[in-house]
Amino acid sequence: MSILFTILILGLIIFLHELGHFLTAKYYKMPVIEFAIGMGPKLFSKKINETTYSIRILPLGGFVNIGGMQPEEGGEQKFENGFYTKPPFSRFVVLIAGIVMNFVSAIIVIFILFSITGVIPPKFIEPVIGSVNQETAVKSAFKPNDRIIEINGEKINNWRDIALQIGEINQKGYNGEDVAVKIIRENKEINQKVKLTYYEKEKVNLLGIQAVKTNVSVFRKIHASFSTFGDYFILMINGLKMLLTGKVSMQEVTGPIGLPKFVGEAYKAGGGFGLINIFILLSINIGLMNLLPIPALDGGRILFVIPEFFGIKVNKKIEERIHAAGMLLLFGLMIFMLFNDAFKYFK
Repeated sequence: MSILFTILILGLIIFLHELGHFLTAKYYKMPVIEFAIGMGPKLFSKKINETTYSIRILPLGGFVNIGGMQPEEGGEQKFENGFYTKPPFSRFVVLIAGIVMNFVSAIIVIFILFSITGVIPPKFIEPVIGSVNQETAVKSAFKPNDRIIEINGEKINNWRDIALQIGEINQKGYNGEDVAVKIIRENKEINQKVKLTYYEKEKVNLLGIQAVKTNVSVFRKIHASFSTFGDYFILMINGLKMLLTGKVSMQEVTGPIGLPKFVGEAYKAGGGFGLINIFILLSINIGLMNLLPIPALDGGRILFVIPEFFGIKVNKKIEERIHAAGMLLLFGLMIFMLFNDAFKYFK
């Protein structure tokens, strides 16, 4: 089942990515020869007008074949509205459209997730108490609708700040000492000295309070969606940096074979919501990978378009040779990741 889920999620992400290229190419009246999902031999194909729509046997990629994109002899003359006959801006839009589709679809799905669950990240939740656990040490100190404004002298602006402060107290080693909490109750500031309660299940000391439940506005959910996307994006950038600097070994990188294991674990832990989170993470990851200035990837092709905005022409045949070399490099990396994943399975 996890393999099926992986194929469906990857297939949808790849479809949306290639759809971005396809729609913008059509918009600029570039001839699209083929719109393919998957790689290798064709399982299904149908030609409509000038375009062949196909599904191929290996669900590990996809492509949009735009006429005139390959500068073979006579290539630009063969296609009247070919890729390289268009201005740099049009080509830039077509190349970056797949990445944009990945990022936009991730943001939309994050928004849908917040809308379905009614849950948004703690940093967007006001530090107002909704309920107090009556089995904790703070049962007489706090009341519903109390607003926490300080913990141990540190300003509190949202529920994440509360979690961070309690986390710091636990990291330092909590031994039953008082925690200074300043609250606002009925427009009055009140200073409380409270103790944390140890939760056996979580293995951590907590206040024992929950946030007040309020209806989250559409604008707040939109803001939270963009912010969450930004957090994930930065997290992946940092992970890439650690990989490039050797702080993370290539052995820890998961490829296509290892992915079903993570998808299965996500499904066991969170069901459909776990799969939605996998979709979000993979969409951002695939968009980011394609944004890298590596030959053969979208980012590498964009790198050759940018100089044309400043009147600098690049020899197309030389460019394609560089992309061909990049494709070989990517193919070698893919083979390495396949063997790396297989080794993990049989280790």
